[in-house]
Amino acid sequence: MDASQLLSRRLLLVTGKGGVGKSTLAASLALAGSRLGRRTCLVEVEGRQAFSSIFSTAPWDFEEREFRPSLYGLSIDPEASLTEYLSMFYGAQRITKLVARTPAVEFATQAAPGIKDVLLIGKVKEMERRRRDDGQFEYDLIVVDAPPTGRIVNFLAAPDATTELVNVGPVRQQAQTVIDMLTDSSRTAVLLTTLLEEMPVTETADSIRDLTQLGVPLGPVLINRAVQPAMDDAALKHLAGMDREAVQRVLADLGIDDVDASTAEALLDTGHTHLGRLDLAERMRQRVADEIDLPSLELPFVADATRPEEIVTAIAATLEDRL
Repeated sequence: MDASQLLSRRLLLVTGKGGVGKSTLAASLALAGSRLGRRTCLVEVEGRQAFSSIFSTAPWDFEEREFRPSLYGLSIDPEASLTEYLSMFYGAQRITKLVARTPAVEFATQAAPGIKDVLLIGKVKEMERRRRDDGQFEYDLIVVDAPPTGRIVNFLAAPDATTELVNVGPVRQQAQTVIDMLTDSSRTAVLLTTLLEEMPVTETADSIRDLTQLGVPLGPVLINRAVQPAMDDAALKHLAGMDREAVQRVLADLGIDDVDASTAEALLDTGHTHLGRLDLAERMRQRVADEIDLPSLELPFVADATRPEEIVTAIAATLEDRL
């Protein structure tokens, strides 16, 4: 699966080390998908309300709502998922709500945290399989802001663990259908997000090895906030050899001759910091190429946007151009 086929799967699970911007990229992917004509649903599973903040909407809950044209969203929680599951298989919704809130059920989900993950993924599976009256799938694209890399393996392995614990019955059958979805490369792709920095690249490479052993299909690595050169190669080379006096001479040639030494030094530090970031990015880019056997898609740092939705919109526009 190369980057050009990024939106060819109906289910994309976006993960990454905390702080690399996985929620921003999940929102950007969903927005790009809806703009490219796909009926899309953006899903959060950790209850952080990241998307209601990004898109300036009311808090998200278990109800799927269209908050942008062809773009729906919801927040999945285990209790609502359990209530829906019991209602689907055993009927009597009022009773199932009471059962879902009993101490026994609460104890079970606390004692076996994987059960919560199965309920969360199970709701995603229900959405992925759901069809409209005309026989078409309800959604062309579902983008899930999945747990971070530190928890993603356990999250995706929970259905498999459930099948080992439960040998028969609807719970076993449902867990197996979730496994079928998660391991089907024609339906699903897990996308890892990283920055061109040491720790995120290391954690991404480690997670890819673990997820490969788990058997889930992996899509392109999303490289977020990739710094871009502020000038051409010749100017960068010239900047690397400059000192404070050289900065003052250049500014004087431009008619700016009242820059004191401290200001010139600050400008020089800013330039050298930029050079350092470019050097780190290039070294990490090489590590990604050497250590990660997956295609990658770089998304540039959005410097001219301040509000979260502006950043998401700018990244979505980049994705549209490339896809």
